[in-house]
Amino acid sequence: MFDLLIRQARVEGYEQPVDVAVKDGMIVQIQNKIEGQAGQEIEAKGMFLAPGFVDTHTHLEKALTGEGVEVNSLVEAIATFKKGYAKITKEDFIARGKKVVEMAVKNGTTALRTHIYVDTVIGTRAIEAILEVKRQVKNLIDLQIVAMPTNNAYVIDDELLKLTEKAIGLGVDLLGGAPHLSEKPREYIDTIFDLALKNNLPIDFHVDESDEPEVTTLDYIAEKTIATGMEGKVTAGHCTSLAAVSDKIAEKVIAQCAEAGLHIVTLPSCNLYLMGRKDKQPIRRGVTRVKDFLKAGVNIAYASDNIRDPFRPYGNADMLEEGLLTAQVLQMGTPSELETVFRMGTYNPAKILGLKNYGTKVGCKADLVLLEAASPSEALISQATKAYVFKNGKPVAKTIKQQILL
Repeated sequence: MFDLLIRQARVEGYEQPVDVAVKDGMIVQIQNKIEGQAGQEIEAKGMFLAPGFVDTHTHLEKALTGEGVEVNSLVEAIATFKKGYAKITKEDFIARGKKVVEMAVKNGTTALRTHIYVDTVIGTRAIEAILEVKRQVKNLIDLQIVAMPTNNAYVIDDELLKLTEKAIGLGVDLLGGAPHLSEKPREYIDTIFDLALKNNLPIDFHVDESDEPEVTTLDYIAEKTIATGMEGKVTAGHCTSLAAVSDKIAEKVIAQCAEAGLHIVTLPSCNLYLMGRKDKQPIRRGVTRVKDFLKAGVNIAYASDNIRDPFRPYGNADMLEEGLLTAQVLQMGTPSELETVFRMGTYNPAKILGLKNYGTKVGCKADLVLLEAASPSEALISQATKAYVFKNGKPVAKTIKQQILL
């Protein structure tokens, strides 16, 4: 007896709708018709069954703090948030973080990575809160936490180093930060690499989030990745400055990223809002060279970034929504291009998060979303309803009332 049978769903790799059987949280059979009974049967009626979305760059401690806030730059957004965050309680961090996770789950996301501040103002308070969120939502979503050391100068001095080491001890999953904002960017990068190597942790940086034609941070991160043997374990988010340099410089840096096995994350919705603020027409879009990275064979994903906070007043923790915006700004509109964008919200970020047994084949974890569409391209264009969301083979959200079931 199966735990779950999804009848007549469209699945990648099959020309016609198929039955999908799940037992003990894993996909165990995919056939035209599966005989047998299950604890729960769902009639898909030709809907598209996809692996759950993977949102690899968010900020849960900042989310939902942007009501009535108006900013005109990234630096101003950082200052605006930090102005009041010393007063944010652990309970508030937990409540807002959990609310955004539930938004994400309802929208089909089954894995999420969040970058969280560690600094001398709040210490590890936000880290401790989001670790508690991770514990509370473990049956709904896989949550990874990146410790992001910050202070006014973005320099990892002795005090900030001790706080970062404390965060590592508390159980964060990765190390990161924004070295391009640092007064000593190379020293910042070196320190994070040293800590990551010492504690066997991957790295996920904010990189060159600027309109200026300056990509030395990305170039150095790629160089450092190769030098330390951390190929495949380092992620660079934003990289918007790459769009401001010449094609010749971009080609060289992208080739270096490919050699280093860097993962890249583009955040179009937030960078469209924040970048190009000082430009006169033509105004730059503030999005990295996605097509060039794809052409070079670099693994690249899109993600939500900030959700209704001083950095961006929009956002619903909805990867289909982010995907459609990504497709439009990148001018990727053919069925094959839209399928590429869809993979940038599923398989590509799953690789970044190191998710094992991810997908819709036999032997994969049953972390799935059933979309009211016939294909990835239709799902993006129509902003398909998420009929069911499954985590470990159990339905955790459905269309009728769009509420968490566990």
